[in-house]
Amino acid sequence: MNDYIVTQIEYGPDRFLAAALYEDRKLRNLRLEKCGETSEIGKIYLGHVDSYAKNIGGAFVKFDGSRLAFLPHYKRGQGDPGRILLQITKDAAGNKTCVATQRLSIAGRYAVMERGSGGFSFSKKLSKGDKELLAKWTEGLSYEGMRPLLRTNAPKALKAQLLSELEMLARQMQKIVLDAEKAKPGTLLYEPEPFYVTMLRDLYMAPDRLWSDIPLAAEKLEGFPHENEEICYTGRSLSLAVLYELGRDIDRLLAKKVWLKSGAYLVIEKTEAFVSIDVNSGRFEKGKIAEETYRKINLEAAEEIVTQVILRNLSGMILVDFIKLSNPDHREELVNVMRKHAKRDRLSMDVVDLTPLGIMEIVREKREKPLPEILRT
Repeated sequence: MNDYIVTQIEYGPDRFLAAALYEDRKLRNLRLEKCGETSEIGKIYLGHVDSYAKNIGGAFVKFDGSRLAFLPHYKRGQGDPGRILLQITKDAAGNKTCVATQRLSIAGRYAVMERGSGGFSFSKKLSKGDKELLAKWTEGLSYEGMRPLLRTNAPKALKAQLLSELEMLARQMQKIVLDAEKAKPGTLLYEPEPFYVTMLRDLYMAPDRLWSDIPLAAEKLEGFPHENEEICYTGRSLSLAVLYELGRDIDRLLAKKVWLKSGAYLVIEKTEAFVSIDVNSGRFEKGKIAEETYRKINLEAAEEIVTQVILRNLSGMILVDFIKLSNPDHREELVNVMRKHAKRDRLSMDVVDLTPLGIMEIVREKREKPLPEILRT
């Protein structure tokens, strides 16, 4: 039974809004947002250039009053500096301003509508057969000034559902562009759904039950297009955070060591340049383990590594030191299994390769803050 919960949790001195996916009571996905600190990611504003930054190739754009966003690759004379449509792609952190793009996009459950041209594009995670099916469904369709991207779960939709969503997204994008023509610089033109709704939309699998002990969140989930999910609101005094032991799970996600069922373990450490993950044989002594046992430990570790990367929201370059395998077939199998698990990630996770010494390089897209930064531990 897979449960998706939205609740509040006190952790340290702060209170957080939490959305979590549990598969058979095991935490598989988690996002936290400090109460009172809503993310700006996905919001679309009409802004104006405050200053140019030639040395780093971009401009600082003022929006929403006196707030600033860095817009990469924007040069003097590129467009009207007094009226710039921008979308926030990264929240401000420390002394750094938030980051924005002019490549606007609105996401639905099955598609993303981007501003631009060039016809339909497809998620890299889709199979050749799925791409051919979707191309057939959308044959002859075009949206002026827009470029639809069909998402990984698009083949799970009925054709009518997909086409209806595309029309809805196109109308939304058109409205944003038209509203921008009449708006004053600094105006908020589009705000995505709360993170717990967008997270539910982006999950690689639909949960069986949606639970919340927050009336507003339950109402939002009720309005989300769902298939077989059972939506439940619980007003019990025992919170879902306590019922599912979410605090215990967060404690584990902040620990360096992660134990595997086999008795092996992972050591996860973040440096300035990259994330290091070391696979250790644990209670098994080196030199006495057969190749087959090494293989099984690495395959078990591969699944847990992807889970930990997603839960901790690790990004950038990730180097995994697997137990060295002598058999080339086993090394190839490990890479293929890792790539299969990486497809669970809503963000781009690219498994590059495995060196002869057992070092695997992974590159993951950076969007939101990592878990320790959100918790400020």
